[in-house]
Amino acid sequence: MSPKDITFPSPVTTTGLAGFPDALHDVAEARRVVDAMRLPVVRSRHAWLDVANLLMLAQASQSPAHIEVARNALDRAVVAERHDQRAVPSDAIWAIAA
Repeated sequence: MSPKDITFPSPVTTTGLAGFPDALHDVAEARRVVDAMRLPVVRSRHAWLDVANLLMLAQASQSPAHIEVARNALDRAVVAERHDQRAVPSDAIWAIAA
């Protein structure tokens, strides 16, 4: 099994997250997106670093258990990111800057 063939049991929906496709279907795709969009700027919580490490482990081991753990961590990080985006109304940024 090649790293490209390591698919998640169900896709992780990432609709609305800047720089992410609408869904992540496999470990290799998820690693590329997380590495590119979250790790360089660490603009969100440390959960993204945990996700990156778990995706790397899943890709290396190809174990169904590791793949599921990585998928669950990715899903939790996406949900938390969405929650943070809703926590600050878009017009509040302008009020803070003024």
